[in-house]
Amino acid sequence: GTYAYCSTIFYAIVIEIHTVVIPAYLIFVAPAIVMFAYDATLHHIAKFYIVFTIIQDFNSNGLYFLTFALCLSPETIAESTRFVAGKRALEQTRSVKYFYTWVLLCGMWAIVFLLKLYYTMLFLWLLPIFIVIYGVVIHAFPYCFSGITACPPHTGPAVEFAGILTLAVFLAWFCFARACFLFPCLCAPEVPGWLFFPPNEPPDSPVQGDVDSKAFLVLLHHLRQGLPVPEDCVWEPPGWTPITGARLPPEGSKG
Repeated sequence: GTYAYCSTIFYAIVIEIHTVVIPAYLIFVAPAIVMFAYDATLHHIAKFYIVFTIIQDFNSNGLYFLTFALCLSPETIAESTRFVAGKRALEQTRSVKYFYTWVLLCGMWAIVFLLKLYYTMLFLWLLPIFIVIYGVVIHAFPYCFSGITACPPHTGPAVEFAGILTLAVFLAWFCFARACFLFPCLCAPEVPGWLFFPPNEPPDSPVQGDVDSKAFLVLLHHLRQGLPVPEDCVWEPPGWTPITGARLPPEGSKG
């Protein structure tokens, strides 16, 4: 009926966020924790990888915890936890988990390695890139395994369209809300251009506090008043002197 159809679309949207957006955020957030909480030690990535695999296991077995917490009777458990999956579904689930875990591990290694080489606000683009990668995989896998039969009539196209539209809306909102940190000069001089290509030993960022809200308000202000001209981009920090030559230890040090 109509109620069941609307519920199907609703769960399609929730599952899209759960299987695409949240895993992409894990790849992006974990390296930041490694860099700032563990002194950028690369071997800590393996610990995070183990933690995330445990989270995946808890997620897949979360229904057992609910049956325990709700004190369900054996008869109710048998009726409420019945799940029928054919061979095709199991193969797809294993393949998707295999892909997700490898992207998670390789993505964390890549981000930490890049952050150790150079830090720039443009790395924020990695988040929508990972979202697109996961979105393509989660929608393409069923067709790669089973072709058009993976899309049942009536609800199949609607579910796929709801998932793809959810990703499109999220990416559009993300790029708009974080535009000051994605596009250089868009919010200058409040968000200067040198944040995107910082020099050696740059000064503290002029954007402090709740940077997301402040940058979003700056973006709205510029959209009302007009975008800045290229001369306002501020590619070098005011009063900053370029560092040239060999870097020597300070006088009196034992290094």
